Amino acid sequence: MKVSARLLFLFLISSFASRAGSSEALVLQHVTVIDGTGRAPQPDQTVVIVGSRIAASGPARRVKFDKSANVIDAHGKFLIPGLWDMHVHLAGVSADPAWSKDVLLPLLLANGITGVRDMGGDLDVLLSWKHDIESGKFLAPYIIASGPWLAGSGRKTPEQYPVANAEEARAAVRDLKQRGADFIKVISMPSREAFFAVAEEARKQNISFVGHLPFEIGAAEASNAGMRSIEHFLYSGFALSFSSKEEELRKRLVEAERKGDSAAWEAIAHEADLTYSTERAATLFQTLKKNGAWVTPTIASLDITSHPEAWKLDDLNLDFVPPALAKEWRSSSNDDRMKKRAAWLGRQAVNDWKLARELHRGGIPLLVGSDSLDPFVFPGDSLHRELAEFVQAGFTPLEAIQAATRGAAQFLGREKDCGTVETGKTADLVLLGANPLENIANTRKILAVIRNGNYLDRAALDAMLAKAKTAAAAVPPEK
Repeated sequence: MKVSARLLFLFLISSFASRAGSSEALVLQHVTVIDGTGRAPQPDQTVVIVGSRIAASGPARRVKFDKSANVIDAHGKFLIPGLWDMHVHLAGVSADPAWSKDVLLPLLLANGITGVRDMGGDLDVLLSWKHDIESGKFLAPYIIASGPWLAGSGRKTPEQYPVANAEEARAAVRDLKQRGADFIKVISMPSREAFFAVAEEARKQNISFVGHLPFEIGAAEASNAGMRSIEHFLYSGFALSFSSKEEELRKRLVEAERKGDSAAWEAIAHEADLTYSTERAATLFQTLKKNGAWVTPTIASLDITSHPEAWKLDDLNLDFVPPALAKEWRSSSNDDRMKKRAAWLGRQAVNDWKLARELHRGGIPLLVGSDSLDPFVFPGDSLHRELAEFVQAGFTPLEAIQAATRGAAQFLGREKDCGTVETGKTADLVLLGANPLENIANTRKILAVIRNGNYLDRAALDAMLAKAKTAAAAVPPEK
């Protein structure tokens, strides 16, 4: 027996509504859908949302909906999946937790970011926010969090967990897993033994580990040990893994770091670039592919930091930064030490584009992460800058958008739930006023954000941002 399209649609509506506790549908009509799967844009589509899920999606002439639905005429507009920033720091480091909750989370959401991977912060605070977000107490991006990163030195803080040896490294992995961390992040290690102890314990505890490459460890070694994603190029000696002199340069880098010799570090980075080996690159790519490893280049943060002369001291994004911190950022633009460091960072940024291009050509998946909260690296804004950096590194705009949507979902093992505009997926979406495939900068032209089925139009987003500015201005200076 045949079931009519309308009856089938009403069945879907009923099914989704029963789970969502509401029968009211939201309909985006006549929209062009860039679904994140890699397909060409689909014009004149209708997307029906019931509760928190996409109940139906397809050509406008075929998809029917109830007259009681809230219909948005989306002629000339473009719908993409919600974006993920896969390298943020929210609760700790340079961000006060209260500021993060009242300012940074709304700022991220208003920029179309519906999910984040926090790479080092106060785990108790992050888990509290995560619980409240998922229970519907307030609207913010979905959070995946490591809690404090593991480090080979320093004092223990909410965002840093120092370990002195392999035994302490194993204990730290067990502790963070028990406390509810989603994954383990390594930023440095006291020894090779400690690094491999983290890898082994993470396997035992069935929790992934990611992070910086310790200077003693090459990318192939780390990947073979199970490191799921490698963060940054510059700060982890990643470029050395492509050099024909890797072993020698890595020993020199370890010694330079021990002595705090930044000049030697720069010379080593330059020599690694001069000794780049296509053969070693090909071998490394095979290893990374075999192990299912990902890389997060965070190019925009480096590029912004390396050009203080281009910082706009009247940048409107400074309204979201507490006044004391904004003053510090402005004054640092003329600091001689900052200028000297920036010159070196600028040279390294060129290498980062090259490495990102080579990885992309080699078929290695890249994650889009902003590493925001360095001076003038603003949360939300920096994710869109990172998308532009991906395009500059050789991605098409469609590939860059996929990396920040479907790619993030695949990495997190959530591709059945999010990352694309498809029936049954969570309704985390961004409605744009211009085609981002013609110009990646059009991802900034946000008309509405849909988070977990909640529709925030431009007026609602602007009101959210106005409230965030007020909260930022009220942050007292640190004592």
